[in-house]
Amino acid sequence: MSSCLHVIGLGPSGLEQLTMGNYRRLCKAKQVFVRTSQHPCVQELMAEGVQVESFDEVYASKSSFEEVYQQIIERLRTELLKGSEVIYAVPGHPMVAEKTIQLICENLEQDYEVIIHPAMSFVDEIFRVLKFDPIEGVVIRNYDALKDVGLTGMEWLIIPQVYNQLIASEVKLDLMNSYPDDAEVFVVQALGTAVERVDKLPLFEMDHGAFDHLSTIVLPPCSEVISWSKLVQVMAVLRSPNGCAWDREQTHQTLKPCLIEESYEVLEAIEKQDMYNLCEELGDLLLQVVFHAQIAAEDGEFHSQDVLQGIIHKLIRRHPHVFGEEKVETADDVIQAWDRIKQEEKAGESEDRAFFSDPKGLPALMMASSTQRKAARVGFDWTDVEGPYQKVQEELLELQDAMKTGVGIHEELGDLLFAVVNVSRFLKLDAEEALRDAVHKFQVRFLKMVELSCEEGQEFERLSLKGMDVFWEKAKSQEKGGKLM
Repeated sequence: MSSCLHVIGLGPSGLEQLTMGNYRRLCKAKQVFVRTSQHPCVQELMAEGVQVESFDEVYASKSSFEEVYQQIIERLRTELLKGSEVIYAVPGHPMVAEKTIQLICENLEQDYEVIIHPAMSFVDEIFRVLKFDPIEGVVIRNYDALKDVGLTGMEWLIIPQVYNQLIASEVKLDLMNSYPDDAEVFVVQALGTAVERVDKLPLFEMDHGAFDHLSTIVLPPCSEVISWSKLVQVMAVLRSPNGCAWDREQTHQTLKPCLIEESYEVLEAIEKQDMYNLCEELGDLLLQVVFHAQIAAEDGEFHSQDVLQGIIHKLIRRHPHVFGEEKVETADDVIQAWDRIKQEEKAGESEDRAFFSDPKGLPALMMASSTQRKAARVGFDWTDVEGPYQKVQEELLELQDAMKTGVGIHEELGDLLFAVVNVSRFLKLDAEEALRDAVHKFQVRFLKMVELSCEEGQEFERLSLKGMDVFWEKAKSQEKGGKLM
């Protein structure tokens, strides 16, 4: 390699924190390229006569950081083509919160030698002023990388380069999705300089002060952070000897009714389009997942992280058209691919179990619909809705005959219901939902019927069936007239 790029760290503040080796290299250089001149060390180097070319104007002229970084790289490449050593200096440590250095390594290392000269970083100064040991745990996140990162509150959180109030406000809003509003926050500025400042304030006031390129946000560990790990921890406490007596007594078996109940309460919230209640019910359903995982962990079977890992891997594995190279065109193609991959995964199971793999506890209407769909995918199906409709008529007659003889009623009723589900499938309707809606409609009409009878001074329980039917028709009439809610 004919040229060499020296990447030099300037440390967090002035010359007194610059390493002797880096100081000598900078002083000997004919020209030094710096990412920004807005740094105490650069200003002091310039005062000593070091020739500096900054990229501040590039920052001012470009609309995105990506464009800025690309122009920096191209400018350095131009100098390297001349066959000389090039000096590029950046604030702090070159490998800490310096995106340009990562891109330089990716774009220039194949053609030129790139040597990194380390320095103190802004993180070292944070350890000094806040007096904590990084062995306690530290997470460093850029201000635009806080969404959906799974903050746990178990470590110190450091957010560098919060250089204006607008960014500070965005950071605050992102943090308030996980941290309590009054969480303790440190705003540290110009550390290592004569004007260094550390402000301690609640999160909701974090963006009220002044910010610049030397501003960093630091949050200490917080046990109140909303996270998956916090939920798991709460569940572990409830199951502990000092926890809740009821929670400690539960097993996988005793929780089965709770799981079913919570699932149906989620469905009810969806049907009512009650988003506030849906949010709450989804939380209750999630609790059941964590509850079972905690019991399994205590028995040495698996942990909550295994549950997460399993579903993440499954989603990626069964969506090769999203996470891989496979191509699909329609939703039906997606279903076929999903079933194919599922069959491959379950190749070791018995043939009947692999084909009809629905859980045996599935509601009967849902199981019937799923069974019919799977049979249809291999060609065992009617050509159109007329086939299953005629089958309903046939099964109805067979049920009538069974009722006359008193033989096979149970079986024929099941066949009729199965045939009705087939009709619903061809009509692209969910049999479970259709029946649920019909039950709800009956309940509303029935309650209205009782209400109308009371309004007319009738005691509903004492009415004859014919009298009840009168009020039923009135309730039905009001419903069709739009009066019944």
